[in-house]
Amino acid sequence: MADASDTLRTVKRHNRLWGAGDVPRIVALYHPDMVLVEHATGQRFQHAALHERVVSVLRRSSLATLQYLDRVRVDGDTAFMRYTEVIRSADGRTLMTFTACDVVRVNDGLIVEIHEYAMPQDAAPADRKPSRSLEKIGLSPRALGYLLADVTQYFTTQQPYLKPQLTLDEVARTTGYSRNQISYALNHGMGKTFYQYLQGARIAHLLSNPDLMKSASPTDMAAAVGFRSLSTFYGAFREATGCSPQQYLSRSVRAATDRM
Repeated sequence: MADASDTLRTVKRHNRLWGAGDVPRIVALYHPDMVLVEHATGQRFQHAALHERVVSVLRRSSLATLQYLDRVRVDGDTAFMRYTEVIRSADGRTLMTFTACDVVRVNDGLIVEIHEYAMPQDAAPADRKPSRSLEKIGLSPRALGYLLADVTQYFTTQQPYLKPQLTLDEVARTTGYSRNQISYALNHGMGKTFYQYLQGARIAHLLSNPDLMKSASPTDMAAAVGFRSLSTFYGAFREATGCSPQQYLSRSVRAATDRM
């Protein structure tokens, strides 16, 4: 059994290597039969699967995304670390925040077990109860954040929201996730349903094209960004801006005049 000083030294070295993204040295700190247990999903990683997980996480994450909530606590051969991690989009927007506690067991300078207990910091409205467990969804909170980053990137680069017939099933097929996983991530990461997210993307596109707003009628605006229902367009626009398209344009004109 490792003593407390050996445990602390090993864990701190592991954290430094993780921050540096040094996969070979990270894996060298793991006992050959080391196991990582992801309690949110019930998954266990060993051997090749463990190596693949380390590589996949470090490809998209680092200690720079973590904020430790207190110092590493040690009891003999076991260390306890509490932290939050923020997953962001390419433009820096927060997509998912989760809190976690890692319980790390050390023996003879090698890590033999890591138990990760993590939960998303729920962005869903308080009256909306979780409909599925993380275990059923099959993705950890960190992976849910990566899902949101992938969906956000897809919407940003491909602009699929401009298609009036876009469905959750199509987004799932294109991004490689299940519809349940996408729904869960949007609900618990952003507090939105898929259709709220879709409508928000359409309105954001319209607002970023002021020339279109100035030259088109509300009906044409709605059609240009994928809305098939004028009433849905008006509701989504008011949700995003607090006013109607006509009021928004009037305010924009007044603001431009005031600046002259």
